[in-house]
Amino acid sequence: MYPSFGGRGLETLEILLTLGHLLSNEPIPYPMTYKNTQIGWFAIWTFIPGIILIYLAYDYGWGNNPLPFSLFLIMSGLFVLILAMFYQFKTVIDGNIIRLSYGIGLIRFRFTIDSLVEAKIIRTPWYYGIGIRITPKGMLYNIHSRDAVEISYLRDGKMKSFMLGSAEPEELKRALEELRR
Repeated sequence: MYPSFGGRGLETLEILLTLGHLLSNEPIPYPMTYKNTQIGWFAIWTFIPGIILIYLAYDYGWGNNPLPFSLFLIMSGLFVLILAMFYQFKTVIDGNIIRLSYGIGLIRFRFTIDSLVEAKIIRTPWYYGIGIRITPKGMLYNIHSRDAVEISYLRDGKMKSFMLGSAEPEELKRALEELRR
C-alpha cells in the first residue's frame, strides 16, 4: 500500500499511481482482495430515454411553446451528467480499505477498517430504495439490488456500520471475512 500522510492531496496521488499501474498492465503493488462492478440499469433505462425525448422535443418543436435551445442544452446536459454519475457502482477491497465509487468516480467513498466486527448478508426492504440512503441501520450504498452486506467495524476505537448493496453478497462477505485474518 502507498504511504498515507494524512492529507487529501495524497489520495489523488494514490489514485493516479493506481491508474498508472492499471494503464501500464503492471501488477498493483498491494493485494486487491475483491473488486466488483455493478451496472445501474435503472439509471440507464431512465435517463437515456429522457435524453432522447428532450432531443425530440427540441428537434421537432413539440407543443405550442417549443423547447428553446438554451433549455435543451441545460436539460440534456443535466441528464447526461446524472447518467454519467450513476451508470455503475464499483466496490474494491484492498488491504483494510473499502473503496466505493459511482459512475465516472465523482461520487466516491473510502472506509478504513481497523477491525472488522461483523459482516452479515441481509435483504433490505424495498422502501430503502437505491443509491446513497440514510436508513435506521446506517448508510446504504447500492445501485439496484436489495441484497446487501451489513458491515460493522471499529475505526479509531468507535463502532461504525454501513450496508453495501451487492449482486454477489456471498463473495463480498467472503472478501470482508479476509480482513479479520
